[in-house]
Amino acid sequence: MAAGDKVDPDEFHARSKIKQVDISSVKVDQSYQRNVSDSLVDDIAANWDEVASELVLYSDRGTRDPEEQGGLWIINGQHRTAAAQKQGMKKIWARVVDLSDVEDPGAVEADLRLKTNKRISDNPLQRFKAQLRAGDPESIEIRDILAKFDAYINEVPTNEHGINAVAAVEKVYRVDDGKLLTETMETLHKAFGVVGGESFKADMLKGTSWFLHRHYIEADLGRLNEKMQGIGPAALGNRARTIQATMGSSLWINYYRTLVEMYNEKLGQKSRLAWKLRGSTVEEE
Repeated sequence: MAAGDKVDPDEFHARSKIKQVDISSVKVDQSYQRNVSDSLVDDIAANWDEVASELVLYSDRGTRDPEEQGGLWIINGQHRTAAAQKQGMKKIWARVVDLSDVEDPGAVEADLRLKTNKRISDNPLQRFKAQLRAGDPESIEIRDILAKFDAYINEVPTNEHGINAVAAVEKVYRVDDGKLLTETMETLHKAFGVVGGESFKADMLKGTSWFLHRHYIEADLGRLNEKMQGIGPAALGNRARTIQATMGSSLWINYYRTLVEMYNEKLGQKSRLAWKLRGSTVEEE
């Protein structure tokens, strides 16, 4: 059983046993698990029904000393396990998958978690975190592209650093398997330095990527860079919202319109760019 492969039902069942487990012995791998929501635990505990709660899914990594990576680990059911503890339960019924012979059990667990976590949907950041741990090739390549520009996807949302807009990043990546994302990140990095935190917005990413997608050959990217440096991310956003108030459409389209207008300032008619809002594989939402 390897991470990223389609789970073979026969192998999964052959490796699985349903049994009662001592809750105190179960561990959590934070490399792919979400942070526990206390309010969700309280809600599950207040309405606890052992049958309705279904079987939790654990793994048995066997003995992996000296780093204490062996034993039982939660794959799916972190909140239900915590709720059972809150109820005062010492044991819980679980499906336990034997991963004692797997080289990287955490990656397989992350993959199984993604495939079985239908009860409570992850937010995009939680999903991306689990995909990375599971060895998802697209997520790994996105991480590596961002790292070239000292950028990264946050594990939990924050405006202080990093990127929260994982869905937008994935969308731009999928246009051409990362080339446009690389060009966009390079443009933003040259213009603003730090790509992340309060200055980084999904609409700015998509608007800039659209500009590059539609005008890469005809535009002077040095001129674009100068214009973006001159206005800065905050003023760029304000100008985009002003245009949106008049023109309508999604905010990211108005980031694009703003970039075109800025680029065209003081240029002759023959050198000016025209808006191109159709025909792109990046679709307006």
